[in-house]
Amino acid sequence: MEISKRMVILQNTYATAIAEAVNTYEKLGALAAIVERRKERQTQMAPYLNQQLGIQRVEDVFSTLAEIYGCAVWSVERTDDGYVAMATSCKLCALAKKMGGANPCNGWCLDPMIAMLSDVCKIDRGHITVESTLMKDDCCRISINIGTGGNEKKKTP
Repeated sequence: MEISKRMVILQNTYATAIAEAVNTYEKLGALAAIVERRKERQTQMAPYLNQQLGIQRVEDVFSTLAEIYGCAVWSVERTDDGYVAMATSCKLCALAKKMGGANPCNGWCLDPMIAMLSDVCKIDRGHITVESTLMKDDCCRISINIGTGGNEKKKTP
């Protein structure tokens, strides 16, 4: 079997496992607590992940994670204040909906990305806004505001 086909099978298996786990956590009433716990760990792990994955720019976060996990393909545009990233389809959201409708976006996709973006941009999480997700809307859209000052640190992407 070709490596690219193996990769797709592994990506699909991984997304299915996450969707199943998220729906199970929801049914057990534990999803919110698990998401919050994961968020704390993701913030701690973001610098290490960025280093290990060679992520140095905003665009790298989206393109690298899309390449590894194969769930969503992101478009990233530069704006006057920072960046806007958007995805119009997501394998994980589609699977989660089919398996019961529990939301995997925060704990398994957006929170890790936000932690990685915060580290790359050297800004607080508050400068990153999730405007919509594919669980509720027709696209996933994230704004990264790096031009407001205040909580900015010296390094920019």
